[in-house]
Amino acid sequence: MNMPTRIILIILIAAALCACNKEDAMHITKDQMTHTLDRLSFTCIKEADSLPKMSENSQQLYRYALFLRLREGAKDFVKIARYYRLAYAAGSYKAATNLHALISEGLIESTDPENEVIDIVESLIAREIPGGYYDMGHYLETGYGVKQDTSRANAYFRRAADLGNADAQYYVSNLLENIEDAKQVVLDMRRCAMDQGHAEAAYSYGIFQKARDIYPEAVQGFQAGVRNGSSNSAGFLSGGFKTTEAKNRLYYFALEADSERSVRYKKIEKFLSRYEHLGPKVPDIDQIVPLPPAKLPEWDGTFEWLKKRESTPPAEKPSEDMIRALSQEKGLDPETGLPLPK
Repeated sequence: MNMPTRIILIILIAAALCACNKEDAMHITKDQMTHTLDRLSFTCIKEADSLPKMSENSQQLYRYALFLRLREGAKDFVKIARYYRLAYAAGSYKAATNLHALISEGLIESTDPENEVIDIVESLIAREIPGGYYDMGHYLETGYGVKQDTSRANAYFRRAADLGNADAQYYVSNLLENIEDAKQVVLDMRRCAMDQGHAEAAYSYGIFQKARDIYPEAVQGFQAGVRNGSSNSAGFLSGGFKTTEAKNRLYYFALEADSERSVRYKKIEKFLSRYEHLGPKVPDIDQIVPLPPAKLPEWDGTFEWLKKRESTPPAEKPSEDMIRALSQEKGLDPETGLPLPK
């Protein structure tokens, strides 16, 4: 065997050993893997109750990275990567989540993307961040950076749901939806996610209840969906206040017809669809179109979310002095946020 071939073989063996070590380090037991989808009980836990407090520096770095990512026009992913990596190093779990997602999508360059992504996710899991388990579930599901393993992926999803992650609660509810006797767990998970602001969970909760002709709960679910940003929920309620005929199965909710309510929900549907790429919400829904028996208030056609967005100044750029101090403390290249060679 010549030298170049031997070097390549050593690199491949080292990579394989690294992958095995990552598999061994995952904190999911065989029992959890076995009983992921047949454990038909669930206690609602809110993720916000267990998330660590972030330092002001980490939040400032994260906010600026997010500003660069969301602002209109061409994206400078080199800059975005710099600030996300610095924010992650400063302890921001939000930055960590966005960073590994952008690396895995190929938008942020990495010399070893799969390993960097899994290292970031494992750091979240080590801190007991519920979203870390959820993210690992998806990487196990697809085999990105780890061996593809659906059973283990489902165990991570369930672990994230039990720890309070709304995305995981909604995701697991979909996995359980067609399992006999799982109806209550599906409802409980969707309700828990809905109460944490998850738009799709609220919409699905409404659909689930409507399909069973439990109209009052369906309406409550769709109203929460509108609040959380679901344009589909607004569309259903617009139709629901337009029809009183039970034969109209799609939009019948046993509601009294109310043309003004129907019109307002239609306007909300258009608003949410227009700004969908920015994640809009309607926190003021009960001031725009409260559910009966509340009377309709006057409405000027504006939305609190949009007014706040338009009046909020751009995120402040972090100071280079702060970045240099953080980089020195963490052993980073201040220009990239990457660790310095040892």
